[in-house]
Amino acid sequence: MRATPVQPDDETVARHLARLTTAYPAFRFSRELFGWKGCRWVAERRDHSVRGLRVVITDDLMELHATLRRDGDRCHAG
Repeated sequence: MRATPVQPDDETVARHLARLTTAYPAFRFSRELFGWKGCRWVAERRDHSVRGLRVVITDDLMELHATLRRDGDRCHAG
C-alpha cells in the first residue's frame, strides 16, 4: 500500500510552479484537486500544434520533471 504523500503548503506550491515555468516554458503548470485522489501536479503544453507531450498529470513532482525532461530530449533529438 502506498503511503499518503504530505501535501505542500501554498508557498511551497508557488515556488515549485515558478521553477517549473522557468525550466519548461512551453508548458503551463498548476496544482489541481482530482476528487478523492487528492491534489496532482498538472503540466499542459501552451501550443497544442507542437508535436510531443501535451498533458502530464501526476502526484509525484520528480516524475513530472523526469517526464518533461524526456520529452524535451526526444523533441531535440528528432
